[in-house]
Formats: sequence, structure tokens, C-alpha cells
Amino acid sequence: MAISIVDLAGICVKNSNYLQTRRRINHLIDRYLSLEILVGNLIALPVQFNHPHQRPWEPIHWGEITLDQIVGVEPEIFLSLVANATEIEAPIQDYAAESMAYLAEIHSEMALFIGGAPATETRKRTISVWEKEERQHAPVFKKIYQKLVGEYPTITPNTVTGYQSSGDRLTDLHHHLHSRISTEWSATSIYLWLMAHATGELQKAIAQPLQDEVNHLAKFWGFSCWAFGDSYFNQVKFSTKNLVKLARYHSAERTDADHLLESITSFEELPHVIELGFTFMRVMVRMGTFNQELSPSFLSYLFQKSEAIAHD
Repeated sequence: MAISIVDLAGICVKNSNYLQTRRRINHLIDRYLSLEILVGNLIALPVQFNHPHQRPWEPIHWGEITLDQIVGVEPEIFLSLVANATEIEAPIQDYAAESMAYLAEIHSEMALFIGGAPATETRKRTISVWEKEERQHAPVFKKIYQKLVGEYPTITPNTVTGYQSSGDRLTDLHHHLHSRISTEWSATSIYLWLMAHATGELQKAIAQPLQDEVNHLAKFWGFSCWAFGDSYFNQVKFSTKNLVKLARYHSAERTDADHLLESITSFEELPHVIELGFTFMRVMVRMGTFNQELSPSFLSYLFQKSEAIAHD
């Protein structure tokens, strides 16, 4: 690879330092989480209620993905995160069913968008737009791993707890939406970091699931603001709280979580831990800019033909 090239994240050098990687992360956030993109993703949600359609992907040229397209990080760490992404993304149908259970009795349109419709005696199960988009992710990361290593990863798919009732369905849904936001925030941040440490066709391949996660993050965030009137502070507080819970839950199930944690927290790899923290922070700051556009009047206009949610 040349000393420096320009890719989706801006200027790329093989052995990038922390400041260079941080510039690449900022470049990617400006490219994929612009205010125009985030608002556009949210505006499309009520349209999806009546005219569901899947976001088209750009083609991935698998034969052009090579190990030397990993930049500025040890391949072992990069590959560990790719394998973990495969595990977490794998049980998408269970995630969809879980969300449908929380939404079905409160907002049928959003339930259909995320969870689809269950099978009946006369009808097959309807697969939701969200599931159709998300179910592409695990195979992509599995294939990326195979192209880089020469074999498919051995994975343990994440388990899904399903609907947990407290007796208050609105409160349950509120908490579930924060959990969904945390999941999308985490995926968006990790995929941005992976793209900052990739170039060429490898980087372009990761950009496809990234754009789905950004799309879903904007939709869940805006829907939650409309449904429950959360302030930005509360969105950050509850999403961060859920993120910590999710991290603990996922790490207990990961096939190599202890090894990965040991690798990325070693002194030599500390800059990468800081990079990841920086990425999570910058994504949330960008969501704060997005949140400023979500006035009650705008959200009411956006969802005026949608089912109302009572806040008693």
C-alpha cells in the first residue's frame, strides 16, 4: 500500500497514530452521520409504516478484501471485534420478536416495522423491514472474517431475553426503546472504529451495515422522543446505563471476551481503548445536534397520522 491514500475516512496511512485515527473517525461521522442523513432517516419512518422498503446496499467485491487493508491496529484486535459483531448480530429474528412483543399492544405500526407479523393458520410470518436489513449484518462480518483469516469464525450467537413484563407496558416499552438505542449506538460506534482502521474494499464492506445502524439509530431515537418526550440528557443517561448493562451481558457470553479484554487493555493498545471511547462520545454528541432538530411540533407533524401513545 502507498504511504498515504484517500479513502472513505479521509487520509489513510498504514501505521496511523492516535491523532490521525481520531481525524478519520471525525471524517466518517461527518460523512455518515450528517444532520441531513439523520433527519432524512427519521422522516422516512412514517413513510415506511405505509410503504415498507429495504435500504439498498452497494455491491461488495469480496475478492478484493485482503488482510493488509487493516491499518493502524493489530489484526488480532480487529478480527476479534469482527467476530464479536458476528455473534451479537446473529439472533436478529429473536430481537425482532422481542421488540414486537413490547410494541404490539401499544403501537402496531412500529411493531410491524421492527418485528413484522407472526404467522397464522392462513398466513406466513411477515418479516419486518428492520429484520430484513439487520439480518444481512452477521453474514457480512462472518464473510469478512473468512476473507481475512481463511476460515469462518467459531461463534456463539448472543441470547435474547425476550419480553420481560413489569406489569406496566408503557414503562416496559420506554425501557426497551432505550435498550434498542444503546444497541444501535454501540454498533454504530464500533463499526465506525473498524472503518477508521480499514481501507479499500474491507472498509467499503463495513460501510454497508454501518449505514443500516445509523438509519435505525435515528429512527429509534426520534420515535422515542415523540412517544415519551425524553430530553437529550435523559436519552444520554438511560442509553449509557443500558449500554453498560448490555456490555456486561454480552461479555459474559462472548467466546473470547476475556482474551479480547486483555488484548485491548494492555499498555500498548491503550490508544485503541481511548479511540473507541472517543468514537462513542462523538456519536452521542452528533445525536445531540440531531436532537435539537426534534421539536415537539416537528415530531407531531411527522407522526400526525400515526397512533398516539398516552403518557398518563
